[in-house]
Amino acid sequence: MPRLSPRRELALLYTVTLLVTVGLTLGQDALGPLRGYVLVAVAATFLYLPLEVLHRNGEDPEAFGVHRNGLLRSLRWAALAMLITFPVYLVGYHVWQTQALKHTAQPEHARLDRWPAELEGAPIEAGPPVEGEVRLFAERDALTLQWRLPLGQRLRADVQTDRPPQVEAGQHWTHSAHDGVVVDGPSEGTVRLSDAGRWARVDVEAGGDRLPPERLLLGASRLPADDMPYLGQRSLWWLLNLVLVQLLLVALPEEVFYRGYLQTRLDAVFPRRVRLLGVEVSPGSLLATSALFALGHFLVIPAPARLAVFFPSLLFGWLKNASGGIATAVVYHAACNLLVEVASAYYA
Repeated sequence: MPRLSPRRELALLYTVTLLVTVGLTLGQDALGPLRGYVLVAVAATFLYLPLEVLHRNGEDPEAFGVHRNGLLRSLRWAALAMLITFPVYLVGYHVWQTQALKHTAQPEHARLDRWPAELEGAPIEAGPPVEGEVRLFAERDALTLQWRLPLGQRLRADVQTDRPPQVEAGQHWTHSAHDGVVVDGPSEGTVRLSDAGRWARVDVEAGGDRLPPERLLLGASRLPADDMPYLGQRSLWWLLNLVLVQLLLVALPEEVFYRGYLQTRLDAVFPRRVRLLGVEVSPGSLLATSALFALGHFLVIPAPARLAVFFPSLLFGWLKNASGGIATAVVYHAACNLLVEVASAYYA
């Protein structure tokens, strides 16, 4: 098979990654229990395609910055970048949260412990519950119980917690108990509980009988519960999970594709070089790579704010050239995502 020109090759790979990423994201709700593997599939696509193309072309990935050489030096570069940029970013983030989004800083109410990953996220794209379905999901500090039973059946749920929660929605179907809230509602309804403490035990009855655990669907993925009553506990383990996800399933695959493969290919398309802060870069390559990086993020979630990743992408590209490999950009990219995630907990 004849080798494609650099322009055609990178256009083909970029198009394929967009189709896979956007297609899996749009269709993830139909995947049910497999929804949790969408990020893995996207990461595998970003990693496999460029490395397979380089292998077929007989090209060494090291020439594209994909290597483990000088890891300590790369970590020092990443630490220096964080030291310089993170304070500036936090000031800008505060202004954006308070002025643009009209949020307030509430450090005294910030909580870094979270509900289990299986509970995270509302199943919005799935629409309202179908008949016989009971859902339990968490959004930040709030727990929501949502149900739709056959006409005439009532739902009763005993939600026990270590701290009595506040009822934000569905007050007329609830009454307080000494250790939580009792829900007694009609065949269809929603109850939202905030500030529920460190753990919650949820025991559900439908039509007078205890609900089978497989009919209690959890989180955005609507995974069936294993037990009834269901016990959910908040913890800090999500932080370790977040670090691993951001490093291995987000930053590493994206940097291999965008800074490793795409930026190096575009360096040949835009051969003009300049020295920027002591580092030789191709302005055309940096700008084009960052534009494609921002476009990819926007097409997955079409919100204008997603285009803002264009600017940190410029720094990711500069760091790749400054350190001689993608390792610095991987660490710094992951750290940026972690900073945003943690900082968001301090605003409401």
